Amino acid sequence: MTRYTEAEKERVKDRNPISTIIGRHVTWDRAKTNAGTGDFWACCPFHAESTPSFHCLDREHRYKCFGCGASGDQFTFLETVEGLSFVEAMERLGGNAEAEPLSPDRIAADRAKAEDRRRKQEAFPDGHSLWRNSPGQSSNSFGDHLMFQHPSGIAGANDRFDPASAWTALVYLSGRYTQPSEYNEMQSRFLHQLKGVGNLVAADGNRRSGGDIIVTPDDPATTAMVQLAEGMIYVGGLIHPVPAKTIPGVSMVGDVSVGVRVQKSYITHEDEEDLLGIDEGTESFGEPGAVREARHLTWSIDGDGLEGDFAQVYTMRDGAIIDQGPPPALTGVLQQISGYDFDSNGHYIVEGCNVVPLGRSGAEQVYSIGAGIANIRGWKRIRESALRLAVPEDPELEAVDLEPHTYIDSGDGSAVISIHLPPIASVTAATVTKEITEVITRGAVPGGSDLLGNSSIVEILSVEQSASTFDPATYTLEGNSISWAPPGAEPAQASSYSVTYLYYDTVTPDEVTETTVKLSGGAVNKPVTITYQSKKPRIDAIGLDQTGAAVYINGVSARKNAVAPKAPSDVLKLADVHLDWQSVPTVINNGTKNYTYDEMRRFFELLETVVQQFDRSEQRRDIHSRDSVARDGIFTDLLQNDFYRDAGEPQTAAINRGVLQLAVDGVDVQSVAGTHMLDWQEEVILFQRLSTRSLRINPYANFLTMPGAMRLQPASDFWTDHITEFTSAITREFTAAPDQPPGQTTLTEEVSETVSAAATLREIDLEFTIEGFAANEPLTALLFDGIDITPDPAPVADLNGEISGTLTIPPLVPTGVRLVRAEGAADSFAEALFVGEGTIETEVMRRVNLVTRAAPPPVVNITNITNVTQNVTNVVTRTGGAASQDPLAQTFSLFQGAHIAGVNIRIGEIGDPNNGVRVQLCTVINGYPTNDIIAEDFLAMQGRQVGDILEARWDVPIYLPPAREFCFVILTDDAAHALSIARMGDVDPATGQLVSAQPYTVGTLFSSANRTAWTAHQEEDLWFELIGVRFNPVQKTVDLYTGTLSAFTDLLIRGAVELPTANTTFRYELVRESGQVIRVAPEQPLEFDELIDEVVTLRAVLNGSATESPILWSGTTLIAGRVRSSGDYVTKEWPIRGLTRANTLFAQLLPPGASVTVEMDKSDGNWAPLAVVESADLGGGWQEPRYEIAPHDATTGGRLRITLNGGPGARPSIADIRSYGI
Repeated sequence: MTRYTEAEKERVKDRNPISTIIGRHVTWDRAKTNAGTGDFWACCPFHAESTPSFHCLDREHRYKCFGCGASGDQFTFLETVEGLSFVEAMERLGGNAEAEPLSPDRIAADRAKAEDRRRKQEAFPDGHSLWRNSPGQSSNSFGDHLMFQHPSGIAGANDRFDPASAWTALVYLSGRYTQPSEYNEMQSRFLHQLKGVGNLVAADGNRRSGGDIIVTPDDPATTAMVQLAEGMIYVGGLIHPVPAKTIPGVSMVGDVSVGVRVQKSYITHEDEEDLLGIDEGTESFGEPGAVREARHLTWSIDGDGLEGDFAQVYTMRDGAIIDQGPPPALTGVLQQISGYDFDSNGHYIVEGCNVVPLGRSGAEQVYSIGAGIANIRGWKRIRESALRLAVPEDPELEAVDLEPHTYIDSGDGSAVISIHLPPIASVTAATVTKEITEVITRGAVPGGSDLLGNSSIVEILSVEQSASTFDPATYTLEGNSISWAPPGAEPAQASSYSVTYLYYDTVTPDEVTETTVKLSGGAVNKPVTITYQSKKPRIDAIGLDQTGAAVYINGVSARKNAVAPKAPSDVLKLADVHLDWQSVPTVINNGTKNYTYDEMRRFFELLETVVQQFDRSEQRRDIHSRDSVARDGIFTDLLQNDFYRDAGEPQTAAINRGVLQLAVDGVDVQSVAGTHMLDWQEEVILFQRLSTRSLRINPYANFLTMPGAMRLQPASDFWTDHITEFTSAITREFTAAPDQPPGQTTLTEEVSETVSAAATLREIDLEFTIEGFAANEPLTALLFDGIDITPDPAPVADLNGEISGTLTIPPLVPTGVRLVRAEGAADSFAEALFVGEGTIETEVMRRVNLVTRAAPPPVVNITNITNVTQNVTNVVTRTGGAASQDPLAQTFSLFQGAHIAGVNIRIGEIGDPNNGVRVQLCTVINGYPTNDIIAEDFLAMQGRQVGDILEARWDVPIYLPPAREFCFVILTDDAAHALSIARMGDVDPATGQLVSAQPYTVGTLFSSANRTAWTAHQEEDLWFELIGVRFNPVQKTVDLYTGTLSAFTDLLIRGAVELPTANTTFRYELVRESGQVIRVAPEQPLEFDELIDEVVTLRAVLNGSATESPILWSGTTLIAGRVRSSGDYVTKEWPIRGLTRANTLFAQLLPPGASVTVEMDKSDGNWAPLAVVESADLGGGWQEPRYEIAPHDATTGGRLRITLNGGPGARPSIADIRSYGI
C-alpha cells in the first residue's frame, strides 16, 4: 500500500494554490474577494445560493462554506467534485509517492478510523467536515481550528456554531470531556434562536422606549444639530440602552439615515480583577476565566465612519424626520396588522397632514405638509413637525401666435397690453402699427410707382405736395410702393412730395409682466399683435408614500376641463394643487380622512336633525304634490337635474351640474384593444430549487370538472347608452365640472332624481374564444347576463376543444359587470366577465383581463366558502374559485415591490396528461391563502415529462407591493399529478446536498382539502422560481389609434390606467394633422372651437423605472362628439301672477358669437319675448341680466323658455334661473 508523508502533501499544496483548483469550477465574487491576500469568496458549488458564502484561504490551503458546512483542502475538493481517490488527486497535482509498506496494525488502525468516520457521518448527516479529512490528516488540524475561530478573534476562543446547520442542541455525555468551544457554540445558538424569535415582531432599529429626536437647523440652514434622547433600541435580538447624544453638522440636503451603531468590546481579568476565579477551594480560584463580551449602542449617522454595525432608526429628508412613530414600534406585529387595516380602510389621514402653499422661492414652489398621523398601506406614519416640500416649477408652455390687440395710449405714448392667456413665459415677437410721413421723389415714368421706405405697409393716409392734397382716387398702395396708375393728377416728374402711411413694425417690449406687455411707438387705436409663450394651468397632487415621505404628482396641463391626477396605488393623496403660475397655488386638502366613532356619531345626530328639519319644511311646502314647481308664484331651478323641465315639450339644451349648456351629441366611438406597459425581460427574483420528493396536488381526487377558459374581445366598454328624453346625460360625459358664477361651487355629488336616465350597455359585437371543451363538443348554450344568445346553428368545438365566434350584446342590459357563460353538450362550461361603465376600477379590470376561468357551482359534500364577486346560477362563488378542491399553495413575500410575470414549478409525477393544471396568484391574510385571485394561467399536460418545468405566465405582469405576503395556488382535476418539493432532512439527488434547514425561509407550503381550511408544511417547500420582470427602456410611446374622425367638436378619452407607485406616470397624446400634440389625462374632455374633420392619432406615453411600469388596460375608448348650434329649455307650468310684469333672472356667460333669448307663454304655445331691462356684473365674465315682460298674467299656469344659440367657438352657459310675476 502506498503512503504519502505529511511533508510531501504540504509541498503539493504549496505548489497548487487551492484558489487555482477551485477557480476552475466557480466564479469568484469580485466585491468580497481580495486576491492580493489570497482571500477568495464565491457562491458554493455544493448547494444553490445567491449570496456568496463559500470561503477559500490560500495561506491555509482550506475552504469552507458557511451555508452548507462543506470544508476541506485541495484533495478533499477534487475527491468531492471530480470523484477522484486521494491517490488520484495526488497524482493529478504532481505528487511523488514514497513507497513504504504499512504494517498490519497500521492498516487495521486506518480501517478502524474510517469505520468511525462512517458511523459519525451516519449519526450526524449534516455534521461539519471534521471527519472528512485526507488520509493521514488529523481532524483537529490548525486549518479546522481556523474555520471555527470565535468572531471575537481572541486567541484560543473557538465556536462551531453554524446558522445553516441542522444542529439544534448539545447533548453532554458522562465520561466525556467538555470543550470551551461547546459553551461558546451553545451561547451563540441561543442568541441566534432568540434573534429569530425577536425578528418575528421587531426589526433592527425599532424603539422600545425613548429615543426621541429633535432637529435644530443651523444658520445657514444647510446643516442642523440633531439631538437624540436616551432610549431602548432593539438590535440583533436584544433590547439595548442607548445614551443621549447631540450630533452637530448633519446635512439638511437629501436623505440622511439616523440610527445606532453596535460597538462590541471584550473584558478580561486584566481589565477587571473581579473576573478571576472566586470559588475558594477549587483549582479555578484566582485563575482567569471566561472573557466577557459587552455591547454598547451609540447614536450615529450612516456613513460617519464610526466603528460598529449600523441599524437605522430614523430617516431625515431635507431636514425633516419622515416617521416619528412612538415606541414601541415592532415591525413584525405592525406588518400583520397593516394587511387588515389596508384591506378594510385603504390609505387615510388620522389627523393633521394639511398642505399649505408657501409661494415661490426662486424657481421652486414651496409647500408645507403639517405635522400629523397617516396610515399608508396599513403602516402608521407619524410626524411631530411640518415637512417642507420644494418643487421646481415646470409649466407646459403653449405658443400663442399673433394675438390681436389695439394700441391704447396710456398717457405717455406707450400702451400696456393685457394678454388673453396669462401668465407669460416669454414674448417671442411684438408688432405695432406705426404712422410715418416720408418725403419721396416722383419717378420719371408717368403713372408709375414710387417705392416707400418701409415694408409691411398697411394703408396710405394722405399724399401732399406743397399746399395741395392729392385725391385718394388718384393713387393706390401696391405692395410697398405708391402707384399713380389711376387717372388723375400726380406730382411732377422728379418733384418731391410727402406720403403719410401706416406700416407694421416689430418692436422690443419696454416691459413684460406675467399678464401685460408694455409697448411704445405705435399708432393710437391701431392693431397690435403679440406672439408669446404662455404657461398652461395644471392640477397636481401632493401625497405621502409608504415610508411617510412626500410625493409630488404632476397632472396634465389644460386650459379648460383640467382633471386632478390619479394617485398611484402606494400613495396617500393629501391635496390637489391648482396651478395658474401667477399667484400662490390654490391647495385643496381633499385627502381621505379617518373619523372616530364619536365624530361619526355626531355626524349622524346632525344628519338626523337636518332630515327632521327638512321633513317639516317639505310638509309645509309639499313640493312634489300640490305645488311641485314653484312656491307663491316664484320659480327657481338650480339646474341640478331635469326635474323642472316639461317632459311633454321637445327641448334640446343640456343641464350639466348646475349649468344649462348647448348639448353635445356622440357621433363616433372607437375602442382600442390590447393592454400596454413598458417593454420587459423576465428574471428570476425568488427561487427554491432543491428537490427531494414529490407531493400530489389533489391526492384525494376531490374535484369537479375543470372549467374551460373564455376570453372576450373587447372585455370592457367605457361608453354606454342612456334611455332619456333629454340631452343632459350624454352632455355630462363630454364636459368636466363646468365654470360657475363667482361665489358658487360646482356640485360633484350624485343628486337624487325622481326619474333618472337609465344607462345600458351598447349593443356591440364581441369576439369570443373558448378553450377546454371536449373535441367535437357542440355548444348548447351561450348566455349574456342570463339572456340566451346562442347562435343558430350552434358552433362545435374543434379537435383541440376550441370554439370561436362573435356575439352581440342584447338590448337593454344595465351597465356594470356582467357574466357571459357558455355550456357544452358534454357538460363542459366556460365563463367570462364583461364590464361596461363610464369609469372602471383597476381591480375590476384586473379580474376581467386576467381571470379567464370561472368556477362551477359547488356540489353536495363539498363545502365551498368563498367571497362574493359574481352570481353564477344563483350560487355565490368567487371567479376562478375551487373547481379543484385539493390545492397546494406556496406563500412568499417580496423585500422590494416588483411586477410578477408568473411562476415556474417542477413536475414530480404525471397522471392523465389530458388533465391540466391551473396556477393562480392570490392574496394572503394572516399567513393563510385566500380565494381572492389576482391572476391565473392554465397549463396543459400533454407531452410533459417528469422533471419538466411548468411555466405559468399571467397575461400582464402584476405589481405586488413589498412587505406583504402573497401566494401561488396550484389546482388540478387529476389525482396523480404531483409537484417537486424539498423536505428538511432529505438529500437532493441531483446535487447530493442535504437539506439541513427549511429550504425557503420566507414562505410556507400549504395544502388543503377544500381551499378553505389550510395545513402548513413547515419542513417542506415547493420547487419554484418566481418570475419578475425588468423594464428597458423606462419610457415608451404606443400608437393606439389612427383614423379619420368626421365633423366633431369635442373629444373624450376613457381608459383604465394602473399606476403602481409614484415612480410611474401616464398620459394620452392626441396628434392632429397639423402636427399639434395635445396632452390629455384619462377622463379629461377636450373642447375645440371649430368643426374638425381630419385624421388624428391617439397615443399613450408610459414612464416608469427599471422595476416599475404603469399598466394601460385594454379597452381605451376615443369618443367624438359634436356640439349643437342651438338648444332650448322649457319649464313645467306654474302660476305666473304677472298683472304688472313678469321677471326672469339668471347668471349667464356669453362668449362672442353666443346669444340667449327668453320667452313666456300661458301653457298655450304662444310664446312672448322678454327684454333685458338691466344687467349686473358678477365677475369673471359672468353677467346677471334681468328680463321683463309687461304684463303677463298666467294665473292658471304658464311656462318659461330659454333658447341658447352658439357653436363650437361660442358656447353659452346659464345658471341659477329665477322667475316670478308681479
